[in-house]
Amino acid sequence: MYGAVEDRNDSDTKRAMARRQLPLFVTKAVAARLASIDTEALTRTFLAGIETATSARWDAAVARAAALPGDVRPEKIRALSASFARELGALGAAAGMAAAAPAVGTTATLLATTVELSWFTARAGDLILTIAALHGRPTPTIEERRAWVLAVLIFGSTARQGLTGVANQMGAGLNEVTPTRLSLATLRATNGAMSRLVVRRYGARRGAIALGTALPLGIGAVVGGGANYLAIRKLAAQADSFFARLPYSAIDTTSIEVAGSL
Repeated sequence: MYGAVEDRNDSDTKRAMARRQLPLFVTKAVAARLASIDTEALTRTFLAGIETATSARWDAAVARAAALPGDVRPEKIRALSASFARELGALGAAAGMAAAAPAVGTTATLLATTVELSWFTARAGDLILTIAALHGRPTPTIEERRAWVLAVLIFGSTARQGLTGVANQMGAGLNEVTPTRLSLATLRATNGAMSRLVVRRYGARRGAIALGTALPLGIGAVVGGGANYLAIRKLAAQADSFFARLPYSAIDTTSIEVAGSL
């Protein structure tokens, strides 16, 4: 049943990552770097960033949401988006400037790229959870937080439909008419399925950007800074749309202990 959502072709994934969100004149250089990347290691990097955000940062997200300026939610989300875009745009530009230094070798550059991927993903998770708090979502389980972050990162503007589709493959029975309570067991299975889509869907966007950041001659600073800034702005809008209408009514946690990790 899971075969419909599992990515089995690493080489296709890497080619897709090299084609997306980079100017044509740098894709060959990015593709060369991608040849040395272990897809499984890249998956672990993304999931580590998601775990960082979802396992222990909900309270911080709630506090951040409460402290935002503005009288209504759209104003608060604009302020949040602007703040995160500046922060992660500066991070991408700084990573690109570091890669331009003549003394920085390929190994060090790839290590820095991995760190940037993990940190960006964690902060993107923080952004998504803060928007969830702004939408007044009740205290969520860790698995629910993971589902939110995974859905928005992987599916973007179609996060609601994407989460619905994967959950229904896991037997959720979600529909557009009657709100459905989602069992914790089904939610965990859904998260496991989505985690296997991270490289193919989210990684195809982020991997190319982060590796583009590692390009020399100052190109990386332009790619990294600009792409991060725009990605965060877009992500905020996607998360806002997702939380406006979740595809389920509640999570049933009565029979299963709330624990576990990605």
